[in-house]
Amino acid sequence: MLVPHRSESPSSWALVFHRCTRRIILAVGLASLLTLAFAGTAMAQAPVGLGTAEPFAVLAGSTITNTGPSVINGDLGLDPGTEVTGFPPGTVNGARHVNNAVARQAKVDLVTAYNDAAGRPFTATLPPDVGGRILTPGVYRTGSVPSLGLTGPLTLDAQGNPNAVFIFQIESTLTTATDSRVNLINGAQACNVFWQVGSSATLGTRTAFKGNILALTSISVNDAVTVDGRLLARNGAVTLINDTVTRARCAAAGPEPGPSPGPGPGPGPGPTPPGTEPGPTPPGGDGPGADGPGADGPGGDGPGSDGPGTGGTGGPGSGGPGSGAPGAGPLVKILGLPGLRQPPVRRPGARRAPAGTVCTTRDFTARIRVRDSDGIRRVRVFLDGKLLKGTTLRRFSLRVTVRGLRVGPHRIRVVARDREGNRSVTTRRFGRCAFALPAPRFTG
Repeated sequence: MLVPHRSESPSSWALVFHRCTRRIILAVGLASLLTLAFAGTAMAQAPVGLGTAEPFAVLAGSTITNTGPSVINGDLGLDPGTEVTGFPPGTVNGARHVNNAVARQAKVDLVTAYNDAAGRPFTATLPPDVGGRILTPGVYRTGSVPSLGLTGPLTLDAQGNPNAVFIFQIESTLTTATDSRVNLINGAQACNVFWQVGSSATLGTRTAFKGNILALTSISVNDAVTVDGRLLARNGAVTLINDTVTRARCAAAGPEPGPSPGPGPGPGPGPTPPGTEPGPTPPGGDGPGADGPGADGPGGDGPGSDGPGTGGTGGPGSGGPGSGAPGAGPLVKILGLPGLRQPPVRRPGARRAPAGTVCTTRDFTARIRVRDSDGIRRVRVFLDGKLLKGTTLRRFSLRVTVRGLRVGPHRIRVVARDREGNRSVTTRRFGRCAFALPAPRFTG
């Protein structure tokens, strides 16, 4: 510290004050830069590499047990155990690897991924329960309470970065309460969410879960749970009860592009509005917005209709799916939407649903079936313009959360593209009722 002699003039004191102030400002500035650098490191986390465990939706060590018509969209693997029960009635839309070299290598890579997730420097400490929280990208670790609970909604906000990574380091157990859910907003993707669990994980009834669970011991999933991610148990069992598990894949997330112009007289369809599909795509290539839904054909929006709408105009050829015409897009069926043909009860100011629109207050599972002789390149599912899922699977299911939707009509739209670049668009509508009605009859 600079201290002037008593004999020095007041100007000397001013000089000392100026120098000290400058040093303080420099110190504060340096601290701010270090804080920003640390935050930037948290935002720039790389995803946890799963290696050969990536194709698996369910992977366990001792047993895999299922009760009821569970659906696994992805591979199923078990090693060193050999007992897989409950399939059927459960369905596996993928390969099964039980006590073989593929499952063994996937387990080795799972151990590597688990250690990677557990070893990342954490950027924030978690409360005992994360229900009602909104979290940004980073590495989160349990604090004084080693277990983590989820009661109600947890929102993960990618802040516009589709590559944002969320890692949760849980020292002991992970437990979700009934009807809890993980919401992804602003570009967040389930493929980039990792839950490293130091013991076992339990997902409560009707939980809508997002992300990859990497558990040291076991994973128990109660009735009617949907998982967009993976259930990977290193040493113990995975237990399912009438659940849907869909392996998460990273895709360029974004809002549903606007409708493409319909075909008309003249040499072409005319200019393409911003954000829609930019005309024909050569085989093997994907242009920007290539999966944006085009105009729906007649009947595509019919209430309760399982029939596909006609194909959009963006891909080569404009024939509707299943039309038999060269260049026709994939044939798509949307099953499992509520079949209660009753208009929604309107609240003051609510939009009126189209006559005959089906109505429900309950969450439901939509089942998507896609068929094309050329093979499927990509399928994207939108709810009211928001991308719910992107996949290459021909058969998959996804849970539609009705709670929280506004009262009135809503639209599910499936945009499918085959390996030749042909595209089809299929739309189904349903209504959100204002008040609870008798249990709906589900079709499909």
